Amino acid sequence: MPRKAHETDRAIRASCSSMAEQLEVKRLALIVEDEALIVMEMEDVLAAEGFACTVATDQAEVEALSVGRLAVAIVDLRLRGDIVGQSIIRLLRSRIRNLPVVVVTGYNGQVPQADLRGLGGPTIRLQKPVDPADLARAVREVIDLAHRGTTLPSHRRREDGFRHAAC
Repeated sequence: MPRKAHETDRAIRASCSSMAEQLEVKRLALIVEDEALIVMEMEDVLAAEGFACTVATDQAEVEALSVGRLAVAIVDLRLRGDIVGQSIIRLLRSRIRNLPVVVVTGYNGQVPQADLRGLGGPTIRLQKPVDPADLARAVREVIDLAHRGTTLPSHRRREDGFRHAAC
């Protein structure tokens, strides 16, 4: 191949590679939370992990979402009004089977309102307030569980596996 053609070919490949990097689609994380400050902190953590984020504050917003690119959902169990996070998780998993979910809640893991049994998996629960490093670790772990096809046993609850931030 003539030298000039070789240089042109190399330049075209470099240009295509650069365009591919620019067009790379980020993984999408859904945050279902009704407290704005918590949402902002979660968005920062997830952006640092390479996610694009979308936020929903109620079930109607979740129902309206296109979930095709959704890689993980972070769901609060207690939202405004009588909305409970378990119904949101059921809705999401009816659309994406085995969607990785991180539940972030103020409920103690032993109260009935915090029961996650019967919702499928993989799911990891974190107790509020959540340390940003713990959220990042939980997101990575729950996605890894989904990729390996691993879920936690449905007959027992998993206690919060990460340290809790002091109030």
